[in-house]
Formats: sequence, C-alpha cells, structure tokens
Amino acid sequence: MNFAAHGKSLPTQLDSWLVESANGVAWLRSPLLHAAGFAHAFSTRIGGVSPAPFDSLNLGIADAPGEPDEWERVNENWRGLLQACAMDERQLVRAAQVHGCAVLQADRQPDMIRNAPPFVQGDAVLTGDARHALAIRVADCVPVLIADIHTRVVAAVHAGWRGVVCEIIPATLREFAARGTRMRDVRIAIGPCIQQAAFQIGESVALEFQQHGLGSCVIPDPNCQEKWLGDLPAAIAQQAHAEGVAAEHIENSGACTFQIPELFFSYRRDGARSGRLAAVIGA
Repeated sequence: MNFAAHGKSLPTQLDSWLVESANGVAWLRSPLLHAAGFAHAFSTRIGGVSPAPFDSLNLGIADAPGEPDEWERVNENWRGLLQACAMDERQLVRAAQVHGCAVLQADRQPDMIRNAPPFVQGDAVLTGDARHALAIRVADCVPVLIADIHTRVVAAVHAGWRGVVCEIIPATLREFAARGTRMRDVRIAIGPCIQQAAFQIGESVALEFQQHGLGSCVIPDPNCQEKWLGDLPAAIAQQAHAEGVAAEHIENSGACTFQIPELFFSYRRDGARSGRLAAVIGA
C-alpha cells in the first residue's frame, strides 16, 4: 500500500501484514491465516469517518466523557472494515469484553446472539458456521484469532492480563478440542497490542503471572523500582503451546499499540480519548 500517502511511516515488522483496500481502510492480515484461507482482519485507525480524537476508524466507543463519537459513525466504520476484508455479507457477532474466561458459541447459542445486539458479553466467541463474522474489540489488550484448518471452526478472543491469568486462551482451545479439533490443525494469529516495553505493571499483577506459571513473561522494569514489565503475547504463546499448538503455528504481529499512535488506538496512552480497534474472523 502507499502508506506514505497518509504521512505516516510503516513499521518494518508489518510489511507483510498491512493491506489497504479500495475503500481506504487500512488493516492487517496475518500471513499464516491468509495462507490457510481464512477471511479475517486486525483493524488500524486508518480509513474511517470518525473525527479527532477518534480519528478515524473507531470501532468501539461512542460515549467517552467530554468528546464523544457518534454510534452512526462507529457503525459506518464497522461497515467499512467488513467490506474491506470481504465479510460484509456475514452475520456480525461482536463480543464486549468482561475480562473473564467464558467462551461464547455463536453457532450453538443462537438465541443469545439474536437477543443481545449489538454486543454479546464475553471475551471469546467461537463458531463453525461460515455465515458468521466474529469480532472482539481492544485498545491495548491482545486480539487473538484462532482457526482449525481441518474443521474450519474459528474464534476471536480478547485477552487482557486478567484474561491471560484466568486462561481464556486454554479455555478457548479446549472448546475447539471438544469439537474434534486436533491441536496440530490449529493456527493462531496474535494482533497488535501493548508490548512488553510499554506494559508496566505492579507487583501484585506480576505475582499473578508467576502464580499461573507465567513468571518468564514478566521482568523488573529497569527504569522504575517496584514496577514490572509484562509480555502478554509471550504468555499467550506459552499457554497455547502447553495445550499442544506448535510454535510455528503461532504468529505474532509484534506491533505495539502504545508506541505506534499513527496506526493504533491505545487506552494506556490516550485514556478516554482512545478509540477502539477490532479483530474479526470468519470460517
């Protein structure tokens, strides 16, 4: 894409991920999931209709105090993203995070999906129905897309630190296994999120990581005594590997939402002035 036309510099690690569609929406596509034939996208903030400070592809918040966006614009942004990744004719199932570990099943809980628009309450949503487009929203937490190349079951997962320590990723993979998935057939893409260098946490959160076998994913902050730095993507990869997913089947964008304001919203950086990113996948 002609990213320079937007007056922005392209992070090198995203050379093979970044796509710009004809409608102007810029989004990220995992080479791993793309090679396996799964429609999906990780959004950026480029190509929408929202004004500053939510400029421009805000996908999740319209009621921030002081400077609200409008739901009409947010919904138009969703339409643009789904059109860009060729999922605009699917039934959109959007999860609103609750920082838990429940896995919603869009194809087996149709009444819940039908009766809870526009968002269902949960951090992971799964389906084997190709008519669905599953989506979660983030603004520093980790968006994770999971797919079975054999059964074509897919899931979208929101994984903040609370979700990681309560094992939302293992819980989701176990739901795949309950449907007959072999872990060798699983492909996982980890999208843009706050990376370790910017994710400062307190001692109590660091202890949570350690108590859940994720001690290698936290290090002391060299610049701030009594603070730690947490590596959420590494924790997610460790948990997925422990469930039987091969390391070569886990792909990480490596992009930091906090450190790349040209491309991504970040709640830790911008607070209530932050919009929301999304990850979406279809079978």
